[in-house]
Amino acid sequence: MLSSNLAATRFAAWLSRAGVTVIGCLGVASATVAELEEVLIVGSKTAVQSVSGSASFLDEEDLERFDQIDLRKVLNQVPGVYIREEDGFGLRPNIGIRGAAAERSQKVTIMRDGVLITPAPYSAPAAYYIPNVSRIASVEVLKGPAATAFGPHTVGGAINLASPNIPDEDALGLLDFSMGSDGYYKAQGSYGGNEGSYGYLIDVLTYGADGFKSVDQSDQETGFERNDIGLKLTYAVPDSQYDHTVTVLLEAGDEVADETYLGLSDDDFRETPLRRYSASQLARFESQHYNAQLNYSAQVSRFNTTSVAVYWNKFDRSWNKLDRFWRGPALQRVLQAPEQYQIYYSILTGDRDSSPSPDQTLDVTNNHRKYQSYGAQWTISDSRELAGAVLNTSVGLRFHHDQVKRNHQPITYLMTDYKMVPDGIPRSPKTQNKATTDAWAGYVTSKLSYGNASVMLGIRHEDIDGEVINFITDSVAGAEQHLTAASISGIWQISEHASFFAGAYEGFSPAGPASGADHEQSMNYELGARISSATTQASMIGFYSDYDNLIGRCRVSDPNCTPGSEFNGGQVDIGGAELSLLHRFSFSDASWLEFAVSYTYTESEFGETFLSGFSQWGLVREGDELPYVPEHIGNLRVSYARNNWRFEGSVDFQSSMREVPGIGEIAEDLHADDLTTIDLTFSYELTEALTLQGSLLNATDEAAIVSHRPFGARPNRPRALIGRIKYRF
Repeated sequence: MLSSNLAATRFAAWLSRAGVTVIGCLGVASATVAELEEVLIVGSKTAVQSVSGSASFLDEEDLERFDQIDLRKVLNQVPGVYIREEDGFGLRPNIGIRGAAAERSQKVTIMRDGVLITPAPYSAPAAYYIPNVSRIASVEVLKGPAATAFGPHTVGGAINLASPNIPDEDALGLLDFSMGSDGYYKAQGSYGGNEGSYGYLIDVLTYGADGFKSVDQSDQETGFERNDIGLKLTYAVPDSQYDHTVTVLLEAGDEVADETYLGLSDDDFRETPLRRYSASQLARFESQHYNAQLNYSAQVSRFNTTSVAVYWNKFDRSWNKLDRFWRGPALQRVLQAPEQYQIYYSILTGDRDSSPSPDQTLDVTNNHRKYQSYGAQWTISDSRELAGAVLNTSVGLRFHHDQVKRNHQPITYLMTDYKMVPDGIPRSPKTQNKATTDAWAGYVTSKLSYGNASVMLGIRHEDIDGEVINFITDSVAGAEQHLTAASISGIWQISEHASFFAGAYEGFSPAGPASGADHEQSMNYELGARISSATTQASMIGFYSDYDNLIGRCRVSDPNCTPGSEFNGGQVDIGGAELSLLHRFSFSDASWLEFAVSYTYTESEFGETFLSGFSQWGLVREGDELPYVPEHIGNLRVSYARNNWRFEGSVDFQSSMREVPGIGEIAEDLHADDLTTIDLTFSYELTEALTLQGSLLNATDEAAIVSHRPFGARPNRPRALIGRIKYRF
């Protein structure tokens, strides 16, 4: 790792370059969000100036604005967050924070009401399940030293997705219906309220689409269907001096999607971006998810509050999709140079029948996985005055267990007259294993405030014990990890409306059970300023991360590696700047105009030269930029309201990004295009209970390659027109 002086010098250099870029790029920037009042799970937008670090809060209005189902479009409002698009509907978002790898959100700690919610964040951190946007009440994004309290992945940060709120009223119901292009539909109903000491809410959601792609020589749909239901109950002990409250959350959901990893050659994409080859016809994803939480909280004294949570999650998924030619060339190679692999390319499109030889046989593998996790966590907070200062301390402890069982079974097919016909040859499973992890984690944070200044210290420790049983080789391997990280941050309130803050923290991301790789670790810095008033909120933050060791994780779609295996990438530098700005002009009580901007600038580079067996890296030279880290991300939003109607427009921009390490101009082979999309929405409140809304997403119908990995060019969602009616009772 770099020395402290050298790291500080590099951070200053990053900040100066990034700051100039931020100022110069305001014209293409994006929507803003307010900062959290405190670094708390389920917070608010108030008291921005008291936060000694960067955190963002999106409330129900931010989530409702365009009736989004795609978490990527929601998180575009938050600077410092990177989202790799995949299927166009946001079914499995790839989220990264401050340069941390976005691949399946595996370097971000994702929570539901403060509890780990991804299927197996230790044993298999790829997040194939994230709660549906329509059943999220608010989103918190914690970055910088704030991430110390929320693990196991603290390098980038943490995201908390709050469950729907129980209404304050005695009883309140909601019916919400949407229909639109490509057979899109969404129906949601909820009913709940408070009766004395009891509260309840039941929420039911179903949505889906026929899909916007077309399979060659087939009328097969390419869409999806999701169903989700939640029950939330709460009980507050009446007339208790300790304010005892118990909350129960039960949720269940399922999904069926005709989704594939197989994309197109670049020439085919430029001609017909919404096409799918015949070899993708058997693709099908199915999943079921269940989770339960029991939460207890109490005010145990005038100085202390405590909470206890017990949780359980279960997630089963099966993804049947084309994986490769059984003994032929790699699919990515075929689609990069179809003229050199004309026979194999023609088999993929269906224009040529397969011969019975292994090299022309198509391998369709059913990747079946069963996940389970459970645990318990306890926190206690203490707040008291000491000699004119205020000391706030929080202590947390968690036990977590998770596991994944993998059974990847191939079936081989021959392409015959545009149909895939089984060849009848029995095939052995590719992967049959079980990975389990037990983890104890604890943290302490303490914030001392005196006058206009505050300083916060934090420390986190994790003891992790993992094991992998390989049923094919009849072998067992295990490993223990003991990780400790500290943080320090401070804020200086220079006036009623302005403040400066700075922080430094150690971040880590554990290695998988028995992977043989070292855990990921980094030293991270941030420096920022914030302005807040009744009409304006603005912040600018510089960040820099000095990685001592970067981890790359193999997925099923990565060639020449075992799923779940990990690779060390050595020393890496990532730095940049984040900008958010919001201003509202009020013309009267019933009329206002609001502008919001969010923008992120990022630079990255490998610190050493090496040859990796990880396909996303390969040959890396010192100074190469990291793949999948766009230099510019921005969002600009304009909202105008008058009486009962409201108009909003949003522009999202992301610069092109490389998909392999490199430097200089991004090559045309493995890359993602730059993409600018415009979303428009108009809503009219007919009565206090009834609202009509119309939305035009991707209004200019921009088409771009959002990824070449794993197998060929894939598109973003095309223009979509959606109508919505919402009724409250």
